[in-house]
Amino acid sequence: MKIITALRLATTILLAALILLVPALVALPFRQPARTRIMTYPFQLFSYLLRWIFGVRLAAEGQRHTRGPLMKNHLFISNHLSLADTPLLLSLSPYPFIGKKEVRSVPIIAFAGNIGGNLLFDRDDPEDRKRIHRDAVRRMREVSSIYLFPEGSRSKTGEPKPEPRWGLIWTAWQENIGIVPIAIFGSEKVFEQLTTRVWIKYGQPLLPADFSTKEQFAVACWQRVHVMFNELKAAAKATVSGIAIQSAQSSRQ
Repeated sequence: MKIITALRLATTILLAALILLVPALVALPFRQPARTRIMTYPFQLFSYLLRWIFGVRLAAEGQRHTRGPLMKNHLFISNHLSLADTPLLLSLSPYPFIGKKEVRSVPIIAFAGNIGGNLLFDRDDPEDRKRIHRDAVRRMREVSSIYLFPEGSRSKTGEPKPEPRWGLIWTAWQENIGIVPIAIFGSEKVFEQLTTRVWIKYGQPLLPADFSTKEQFAVACWQRVHVMFNELKAAAKATVSGIAIQSAQSSRQ
């Protein structure tokens, strides 16, 4: 499996060179709104092909809540299980991400993501966290909505963490920016198996005007992620049980 994973990762870099590099260079002279528009569909194609390369069978619902490419004034928040989460989300609705500065070391993909509008910051620097909040609000107002994994790091249990980092969600309430909650189930197995079933669900946006405090807003947004995660978990168990029953019936015939 390690050899297969290494081949898949090498193919990922090759695909990035073929699909992302030229559009990124074309977009480089332009201002950010044009850069993001230019990189939207190359990133979606690249991410869609990665699903095939890594053997992901994806069941998704609710993408209509993103209202098409380059919707503004919304923050998409998701639980975080795997490095695969980012390309899986991009394959469905291609928007920039907020991420840690270590992503800059990824060849070609980091460069293209920077051109496309990704915002990276130092998680250990409080001042850099404040900067990213300001930059994110400006981007969501002027360019496009943004993805965020508010847990800060991948879950080690396979379940969403009880509490994420609230900072940018609180800022969204203060700036009247809606939150689109997202749940992912099953992606932690992508790098361990030849084929993997993954479930993703986008929820209906939550609006700051419907909540009297930033704390109520933030808790409601994260609770919605938990609820949808449990719905996906139940759907996954039902799917696996159904496949097992069909296999048993086929073996008897």
